[in-house]
Amino acid sequence: MSQPTPSLDLTSCDREPIHVPGSIQPHGILLSLDPETLIVHQAAGETRGAVGRVVDRLPGEHAEAVLGGQVVHLIRSAGMPLTEPLYLGAISAPADPCRHLDVTAHQRDGVLILELEPSTPHPETAAQTLATVRRISAELDAAPNLARLIQVASREFRRLTGFDRVMIYRFLDDGSGAVVAEAKADNLDPFLNHRYPASDIPKQARALYLQNLIRVIPDVDYRPDPLVPPLNPATGKPLDMSDCSLRSVSPIHVQYLKNMGVAASMSVSLVVDGALWGLIACHHASPKLVPCELRESCKHVGQILSQQIKAREDAELHRQTARLTTVREKYLEALVQAASIEQGLLDAIAPLTKLVPCDGAAVVVRDRVSQAGHAPSEAETRALADWLLQHDSSRPYATNSLVRHYSPAAAYAEQASGVLATVMSREEPVVLLWFRAEHIETINWAGNPHKPAEPGGGMGQLSPRSSFETWKETVRHQSRAWSLAEIEAVARLRRAVLDLSQQATLKELNVQLRRSLADKEALLSQKDLLMQEVHHRVQNSLQLVNSMLQLQARQTSDAQVKAQFEEATRRIMAVSTVHQRLWRSDQIQSIDFGSYLEELREGLLEAWGKAWAEHIKVHAGQVLVPTNEAVVLALVVTELLTNAVKYAYGGATGPIDVIAREDVQKVLRVTVQDQGMGMPPKVTPKSGLGSRLVRSLIGQLGGELEVESQSTGTKFILTVPLAARANQ
Repeated sequence: MSQPTPSLDLTSCDREPIHVPGSIQPHGILLSLDPETLIVHQAAGETRGAVGRVVDRLPGEHAEAVLGGQVVHLIRSAGMPLTEPLYLGAISAPADPCRHLDVTAHQRDGVLILELEPSTPHPETAAQTLATVRRISAELDAAPNLARLIQVASREFRRLTGFDRVMIYRFLDDGSGAVVAEAKADNLDPFLNHRYPASDIPKQARALYLQNLIRVIPDVDYRPDPLVPPLNPATGKPLDMSDCSLRSVSPIHVQYLKNMGVAASMSVSLVVDGALWGLIACHHASPKLVPCELRESCKHVGQILSQQIKAREDAELHRQTARLTTVREKYLEALVQAASIEQGLLDAIAPLTKLVPCDGAAVVVRDRVSQAGHAPSEAETRALADWLLQHDSSRPYATNSLVRHYSPAAAYAEQASGVLATVMSREEPVVLLWFRAEHIETINWAGNPHKPAEPGGGMGQLSPRSSFETWKETVRHQSRAWSLAEIEAVARLRRAVLDLSQQATLKELNVQLRRSLADKEALLSQKDLLMQEVHHRVQNSLQLVNSMLQLQARQTSDAQVKAQFEEATRRIMAVSTVHQRLWRSDQIQSIDFGSYLEELREGLLEAWGKAWAEHIKVHAGQVLVPTNEAVVLALVVTELLTNAVKYAYGGATGPIDVIAREDVQKVLRVTVQDQGMGMPPKVTPKSGLGSRLVRSLIGQLGGELEVESQSTGTKFILTVPLAARANQ
């Protein structure tokens, strides 16, 4: 009975720690050092021929003892820290002065890493190399479009490096990759337009391509040289070799290249807007060493190509955006003329199909559906809109294979395999949809994409596929992809329509507001007339009472009675002052008690004479007091001030302060204090109309009155809980 074939876990490739292989490719030497002391921590490579010592004797030695003083000078001259690999120059090998080594250095996790590789004579001078790079840059710059650009790049890169095959490999949205340009030797089969599954380049490999822009394998048949010791003694961890040129390669990748018939390879990253756009992938049928100087030129050309790719894509995006903007503006003009935005969306369905290249479109407004071109049925469109309402509406929804996400779409895949949609409103609801018909595509895969790996020698081990022969796959239920410009055009349309809708709403609200304001003005005019009449009547009544009291005061000869009439007059004046302030204020529920005290003071000074003007002071911030309580408080303050004026200084003038403050507990504290002779110890103001009136008024307020009297003056402290009163 045969054993079942173990399932292949392709994610194991994603988990392979390729940045810490613990070994190097043997064509060079690697040393990890302490950046301060330059003591060697780890070493790898064939060191006997270059430095005259076996590798396991190097840890613990000083860099100068291993490589000579020249390399120490190069390190010190470079400056620290070296966050990126830097070519320091060439040195003579200590054990073989006729042999030269290229030295590069960088730092990683507090460790200084030196890499030494054979320095091969370059046929070009520095000036010639610069001229070559400039010529390539000019060739790239002259390319009229992206397709021509990458084809020129593959040709020029092969001319620069001498590799048998140079491919421009682009990563696609689904993670797979495609060879979009190729320059090759005549005897090689083409890989142009061949697709490769995402698993061919695992996630962690792509991350390293973003970090280390160039990767060279001079000979796939190499035997790795291990680091000695395996762990860095300074950190106790494996050495992170992410930025190392000599870093040993994953055995799976080595076997992958061998299966392709490749003996040497080089990859240069193409990075656009911080993302890995693709690779310049170079293959050679025999071992091939790429010296440091040539690698630097390749890296520079790769960066130039990345910039040119971005420029072409940005230009194409700009052209599409400009065209779509013109169409959008015409569409919006039609919406403005409609009776309502919703009706305009339903009526202008034909222009909607021109906004974005599509095969059909639909607008769903509540239970109404308007369609044009090739589209699902109304019921199917309404159901799709309901499904879209469950998604994030802040950005358009775009897919070129709706059936992958929404299984009912299989019924109408021929008419609408792709959909681009935006939700204008969830409450109404309002949804705009564009459809693209099925686009049957035949993809040429480099080998079977459904079998990217094969079982290896052990349980769970993988080996890359052995065949890269063209494997054709027919893909259905997908449409042409929506471009970034088209998706952004729909996003801008959504914002513009929402703006129009808000403007229409604001316009209607403004009409309603103007009507409301007109009604309010009419009511206010009536209110002003009524209030003016009431004000005059109240003031006339108070003036009549005041005149009668003054007349009675003049007719009596009894001084005590005369004084009582005058006190009554002042009380009437306090009530009149509150009323005057309410008449001038926009608020009738409350009054600024501090300002009111100032007006009360002015009114009392008219009765007491200007001699008191410089002595009676009011200290109060803005304290809002309910109107009904302001009248009561005014009467209390009037009584307390009258008492101080009459008795504090024995008929003379002197300082009297009125202080009003509100604390955080919403308690109003009013203090009336003088600096007079004080009340006699046995005297307490409990009798008389004024005292009885004060006690009665304080009771109405729910407040308390404290009296502090010494030989240096008397202080009346009134506390009133405003918050408690407001809640009653």
